[in-house]
Amino acid sequence: MLIIYSKQFKLSNLKNQLKNKKIKKYSKLNKTELLELLNYNSASIYIQRFIRNRFNNDDNCPITLFTLTYPFVSIKNYYCQDIKFRYYSLNEFVEYLIKCPDDFKDPFSREILSDSTIIQIENLIKFYKIKKIFNKSSWKRKIAIRAEYLTITNCINDIINDIFYMNSLSIDIIYSHILPQFIYYFHFLLLNHKSNCFSLINNYINCINNHPSEHKEFLIDYLKLVISVNNL
Repeated sequence: MLIIYSKQFKLSNLKNQLKNKKIKKYSKLNKTELLELLNYNSASIYIQRFIRNRFNNDDNCPITLFTLTYPFVSIKNYYCQDIKFRYYSLNEFVEYLIKCPDDFKDPFSREILSDSTIIQIENLIKFYKIKKIFNKSSWKRKIAIRAEYLTITNCINDIINDIFYMNSLSIDIIYSHILPQFIYYFHFLLLNHKSNCFSLINNYINCINNHPSEHKEFLIDYLKLVISVNNL
């Protein structure tokens, strides 16, 4: 239930409410400003709870937040060691994938969909003859973009694996072998997949940070520089 605070509340009551809600920096506000702050906070919480309840309802499609319609597609999500299957209305899910500017991503977890999931969706599209919302050229373009992304990240992963095969990273190896490859592959990654780069590069930083060599900082500094220069 959404409580709307009005001027009938005393100033002391409003301040107590703000204190209970652990809202800070209200001591210099007048009564009107306190009311606006309280009502804004209450409305935000109400909307968040409403949406969260909708998302957590397995009978609703997470895209439309309405009751699932048949046919639907199931996507496997991982939470720590738990596995949860999330269901989407197929028509809305395909429309989302076509219109989404990014790669094929789970609209809930933002994880890139697996090859098996893409194949499953393509089979469902053919079986249920979804033609009105299915744009074949757009779909093929995204398949190509996805393939390029996976190729680039696989090459970078190979470099990371090579780094961990070396017990010691010399400055010469870093500047003559590793950094030139990083510069080459990250150039193409940023060119067409910038939206995926921030979390990906942070994962690489966390990974390299576990290497025993003190020279790993040269690589970490480069990756941080990529984030900073490209406003990721």
